Amino acid sequence: MRSSRTKVISILSIAVLTLCFTPFSAAQAETLRIGGTGSATVLMERLGAAFAASEAGTTVEIIPGLGSSGSIAAAMDNVLDLAISARPLKPAETGLSEVAAVRTPYGLVSSNPNPGDISSADVAAFFSSPTSTWADGSPVRVILRPRNESDTALLGQTFPGMETAIDQLRERVDVPIAATDQDNLEMAKAIDGSLVGTSLAQVVTERHQIQFLTIDGVEPTLENLDNGQYPYTKLYRFIYAENSTPLVQRFLAFVNSGDGAILLREAGCLRTVQ
Repeated sequence: MRSSRTKVISILSIAVLTLCFTPFSAAQAETLRIGGTGSATVLMERLGAAFAASEAGTTVEIIPGLGSSGSIAAAMDNVLDLAISARPLKPAETGLSEVAAVRTPYGLVSSNPNPGDISSADVAAFFSSPTSTWADGSPVRVILRPRNESDTALLGQTFPGMETAIDQLRERVDVPIAATDQDNLEMAKAIDGSLVGTSLAQVVTERHQIQFLTIDGVEPTLENLDNGQYPYTKLYRFIYAENSTPLVQRFLAFVNSGDGAILLREAGCLRTVQ
């Protein structure tokens, strides 16, 4: 009887010591689930890895392929802790908070090695005309995004006359549609003389060899965005539950920290003005 009691005490002692000397048990570990617009996927991977490295016991899981609307729906259903959206919340998307946290230059790119400069007033006509050519005489090959994509709305709102130009382009059978942000740039690289809208963040983080046009003589650089010379911007909104967890708030604080600012710059982004 004494032997059995001693054995039980020994087992309990080992269990207590294990709990005392294990810094982070399974119950203490935290996972931050992030998903959103495709163009910010690699950016979120970089921020998530750095945040996890600074928070012992924390794991960041990036869920790809959701898009802005899909990630917002997932945040509403508590499948995601944080959605990265390229569009603002809609009135029906309730129970969520949003902050326009990150901005990146938005511009026009081509596989043409020297696409040159274009006036902002001429962009719509350059897109819509079937006879548009580059400076070397090669034809312009436009690629569009689906109607419900946030980038379609962004392109339409960025340059005068672009919404009408996009509608006209959809009537042409020779204009391809890129389903995702990744498809958009892969097709842009593969098609000679391509012309698409995209963000500096995606080009930088995915390391695409593709050329930006200058617009009104200004390059889409962070410096030009920061000093106001380049006005065309894509916003990444961070969307989360109104009763968000401390882990979400710590991640947002990390993005706003000095280390976060450095990572954003390396990814072709700036924090929004708070």
